[in-house]
Amino acid sequence: MANPVWNRPSSYPTSIPIKSRHVFITGGSSGIGLALAHRAASEGARVSILARSSDKLDEAKRSIKLATGIEVATDIEVATFSTDVCDYDAVSKAVDESGTIDVLIVNQGVFIGEESPEEVKFMIDVNQVGSFNVSKAALPSMKAREGRGPASISLVSSQAGRSLSTSQNLEFHSSVSSHFVSSTLD
Repeated sequence: MANPVWNRPSSYPTSIPIKSRHVFITGGSSGIGLALAHRAASEGARVSILARSSDKLDEAKRSIKLATGIEVATDIEVATFSTDVCDYDAVSKAVDESGTIDVLIVNQGVFIGEESPEEVKFMIDVNQVGSFNVSKAALPSMKAREGRGPASISLVSSQAGRSLSTSQNLEFHSSVSSHFVSSTLD
């Protein structure tokens, strides 16, 4: 049977306004995650960013406020959570403290060019187990939301696995597995 997502009319994807909605972004202190946080805040969303480094989170929060003029707007909020996605209990606590999530962007990720067992395990823990932890922690309250419009979960991954090196292929498979894991959480 064909996947109905692929058979949708060309008008998809649909743009859903995020003003006054809560967008929670992992890996939100730099790179794509920070750019997405800037965009969400500029469109009037309440933004929560999660990353390991509290210093980078503080810097990211300042940059979002400065770039979007949030200092002036009192109805927009940027919250930060310094948490390791590999620690389910800590992730669950951050998700609970952040409030009801409307849009979850699972964006954290690491790539390590070395192939030692410890580094490969760390990469898989962050990329795959971390994605599972964040999705599992957020999904119950996202499903229970009422009257807040559609909810959305997006998993971000890289294309680094296209190279032939062992560690890059492991990173790619870790990212692809994250997509599979999240699609089976329903």
